[in-house]
Amino acid sequence: MSRWGDDPWSRGCWSVIGRGGTPADRVTLGAPVGGRLRIAGEATHPDRAGMAHGAYEKGAEAAAWAADLGHRRVVVIGAGMAGLAAARHLTRLGVHAEIWEARDRLGGRTAGADLDGFTFDLGANWLQQYAENPLARIAERLGLRTVATDFTDPLMLSGGAANSAGVASEVQRRLAVAPLDASVEDALAPWTPELRRFADAEIVMDSGVPLSWLSARHGFEPGVGEGDRWIAGSYRLLVDHLARGITVRLSRPVDTIQTQADGVRVNGAHFDAAIVTVPVSVLRAGVITFDPPLPDGQLSALSRLVMGRVEKVVLRFHEHFWPAYRSGYYRVHGPSDGDICEWLDATAADGTPTLVGLFAGPWLDTVWAGSDAEVAERALAVFRGP
Repeated sequence: MSRWGDDPWSRGCWSVIGRGGTPADRVTLGAPVGGRLRIAGEATHPDRAGMAHGAYEKGAEAAAWAADLGHRRVVVIGAGMAGLAAARHLTRLGVHAEIWEARDRLGGRTAGADLDGFTFDLGANWLQQYAENPLARIAERLGLRTVATDFTDPLMLSGGAANSAGVASEVQRRLAVAPLDASVEDALAPWTPELRRFADAEIVMDSGVPLSWLSARHGFEPGVGEGDRWIAGSYRLLVDHLARGITVRLSRPVDTIQTQADGVRVNGAHFDAAIVTVPVSVLRAGVITFDPPLPDGQLSALSRLVMGRVEKVVLRFHEHFWPAYRSGYYRVHGPSDGDICEWLDATAADGTPTLVGLFAGPWLDTVWAGSDAEVAERALAVFRGP
């Protein structure tokens, strides 16, 4: 099971726009800092934030920037999708690139867990916006098997009926006219049970942050559920492919980046330029010291981007005891506001009965405590219901 909230190199799952923020903050964060430093990753993509292919595209864009400036030695901080894309594209362009990764593995917020000889994703899971996803095209060239998920058709195991189109329209109307500094919590008050159920399922589950943090205008970003497919065998198959031929230095955390007239020094080592792909929560925590500090524009943008937390558990069984459903997608609402989890029937991966559960909201405070075995037991109890 995942513990992204406790991972010092992630401190959450994906970035979202906090109250007062706009997609322009993502663009500002990813703008070059002079000619030798650039931040890249999903948090800098105005249209595909929080998605692996958004990170990939921004990594490739940063690589083109560094190569166009004539840099010959570039260090890439982080071996997630953005970092792998940057290093891969730089290498293809004849630039010496090396990745410095704090963890002892590749993939960043993609992470495969091996269970009974099969690998499941504990981080990034789906190829989203499949029709226009460059990672999907790579998966197709590699002949990887993918499985479609229909997020519009959940089987409700508790919490009432699925959300209606009328409720969705009302939520969209209220968010669209909310003041720029309003949160989702502000915009949707006064609450009805139907609004609360929609917000939990469609906003809390997708953002992983309290609704009081989230921008009413821009926090509910599109992209999820647009032809999503998951990879049988996990994102690790893509990660391993992208890393071939790339210089990667694992267990190499970065604490200082000094920008100088003749290049950058990273923990004392000299390069022409640096591409930083660590998550926004790591940047906000000051894990890396920038000398000179990041410009006020980047710091201001960073202050309005927050990190969501959604945790995942994979459970394997001897028999398929839950109801079969056409979409293989299930939803459970909890007893308290914000308690929400979703489940994917992943039995199609290798024929073994498997459930993948995603939890968000206050349930994480009670379910995600103690040992892995204790978390698994509580998560299964939620799925089974009273």
